[in-house]
Amino acid sequence: MKCSNCGKNNANISYKQNINGEVTTLNLCENCAKKLGIFNSFDDIFTPMVLDWGYVLPEEIKCKNCGYTLSKYKATGLFGCPECYNTFKKEIDSMLLRIQGKNRNIESKRDKEIVKNVKEKIRTKKKSELESLKDELQQLIKEEKFEDAAIVRDKIKAMESKGGEE
Repeated sequence: MKCSNCGKNNANISYKQNINGEVTTLNLCENCAKKLGIFNSFDDIFTPMVLDWGYVLPEEIKCKNCGYTLSKYKATGLFGCPECYNTFKKEIDSMLLRIQGKNRNIESKRDKEIVKNVKEKIRTKKKSELESLKDELQQLIKEEKFEDAAIVRDKIKAMESKGGEE
């Protein structure tokens, strides 16, 4: 039987996945199984046999804060507490590297430029709104509509105080 992924090599691993009752079976070669992160190494396949032969595996790492284990994370995709991120940092980095090809989010120059342009457009829009309100305030004062002018003045103060937070 040929590999379900590459279609070239003979499949020597049958991988079943059950998601919400829908069972999918993949027949994979060793290389594709490793590339897809199904097995870190063939040691993972033979671990049950090794346990039957009486070998002792190292104790699983546990979070000091909540007692969560890496096995639980792999099974659920969830951590028990924020400290788990520090406890399993090395393992998570290697998993992300294997799955995504990177273990850090690195913004490109293009991404940074887009963010910069959007922020500038927002600043420009706020500035023009503020100038428009100031013009309206002057007009209301000339027309002696002081109650309306007070409302516009308060809007200006609120906008200026928010602008200082950015």
